[in-house]
Amino acid sequence: MKKVLFIFLLACAGFIGYAQVYTYPMLAKQFSTSYVTGSARMQGMGGTHSVLGADLSSIAGNAAGLGFYSRSEVGLNLAIMSANTDATYLGQATQSTNSMIHMPNFGVVISGDYLSSSSWRGAFGIGYSRQVIISQPLSVEGTNNRSSYLDYLIQKAGDKGATGASLDDEFDAFYVTADSPEAAAYQAYLINPNARTGGAPFERYMPNLPTQQSIQTGNTGSVTQWDISYGAAYQEELYVGLGLHFTRLNSTQSQLLEEGFPGNRFVSSYTFNEQLITTGSGISASLGVIYKLKPNLRVALNIQSPTYYDQINEQFTGNISPKIESIPVPGGFITGLKQPVKLTPNEFTYQLATPFRLSGGMAYFFGKRGLISADVEFVNFSGMSVASAELGPYANQQFKDKYNKQISKNFQSALNMKVGAEFRVTSSLTVRGGAAMFGSGFSSTYDVIDRNQLQVSGGLGYRTSAYYIDFAVVQRTGNDAFTPYVLKNATDYASAALKFTNTQITLGGGLFF
Repeated sequence: MKKVLFIFLLACAGFIGYAQVYTYPMLAKQFSTSYVTGSARMQGMGGTHSVLGADLSSIAGNAAGLGFYSRSEVGLNLAIMSANTDATYLGQATQSTNSMIHMPNFGVVISGDYLSSSSWRGAFGIGYSRQVIISQPLSVEGTNNRSSYLDYLIQKAGDKGATGASLDDEFDAFYVTADSPEAAAYQAYLINPNARTGGAPFERYMPNLPTQQSIQTGNTGSVTQWDISYGAAYQEELYVGLGLHFTRLNSTQSQLLEEGFPGNRFVSSYTFNEQLITTGSGISASLGVIYKLKPNLRVALNIQSPTYYDQINEQFTGNISPKIESIPVPGGFITGLKQPVKLTPNEFTYQLATPFRLSGGMAYFFGKRGLISADVEFVNFSGMSVASAELGPYANQQFKDKYNKQISKNFQSALNMKVGAEFRVTSSLTVRGGAAMFGSGFSSTYDVIDRNQLQVSGGLGYRTSAYYIDFAVVQRTGNDAFTPYVLKNATDYASAALKFTNTQITLGGGLFF
């Protein structure tokens, strides 16, 4: 029971990330939001790959595009991504950056006349694709003259009617672990019961002093897929395709909170470390159609089912380490702890369904000189859902009612709009450009922040009858906010304004056979 209660309390606490990402609705949104995907060619054209076809991106995207293959192909794309976050918190600006090398996709397409009718031909594709990159860094710091994170823990202790004795009951002295952050803070001498009541309102030492706050978060991981798809062409006019996608989720999110209290003669500072590791596997399917209205004009439609994660496993750990100057206790003074107070390690399993997606596109070809294309994608973020069979029928229903109601309230459907162009400079060399706008998916009642993200891209391609090489640069910008903790009086806590700038450089190539 302690485990289940702790998970529920933790999910309400806002563990880490932007706008309290560690709630199950926010995790569902994070694991469902995809930006730069596909081959270098398609990235350079703004990501408009639903209607073009004859590209490795069709394996994970609109499988109907495989029907355009007249010969087989093997290809690979590698990328360097740099993620930058500018934050302003309590009037102080900070910047954090990280970079990574990854593989957006690779695949093999086998083309041939596999169907008996001479009017049909098709191609089979198998590949690997990275759909979501979890890599955004964050660093905020500032001097808070109104509150400390300890005030949030004091508030939590009061809300659940805690006393010193009840928080002692949450502590295991042998393992030096506590079942909640407020119990850990109590054992670390950071918060104390009211001397008169023995419980709420809890107190902290010298609360009127300013608090120097520093918060560092790290996010690493990805959502990747193995894709198996088949696309067929009927009389070079109608193209249909079906894909099956096996998804793997791996994410590690950590946060280091440091607070200092200059002039505090009891406790001068402390650190609070938290880490959440999430893994899971899912499956989804896609069905797509491309139709040539004219030889130089084609339209596309692709349906992507939700990804169903039957079992997402999360592991949570944390610890609090105070720097004690001198605390009077019966019989003397405490000047430090032998070791940090750890949070009881917890594991939890739940199920997740990501949004349904519907995309359409149109492309116009200027003979062999070039093309322009446009895609529109509908993403039903409000249709995400979570459940936990681990909890049992009654508790699972409570879990679903609580968090799926939050999903319906906080999220709405979003439109992702992309445009791209390709121009052939010579018979072998092409230049590309594109732009995209990704809808935030947050409801208008969530807050007033515009979280839509703008993406611009460009690229080059060189193609012969035997091989091809593609190069692309993509930059995406957007805004968000980070609130370390929330107190009942809104004037007592602050949020950081965030600006993201992510740049990805991709180099790809392939061989025809």
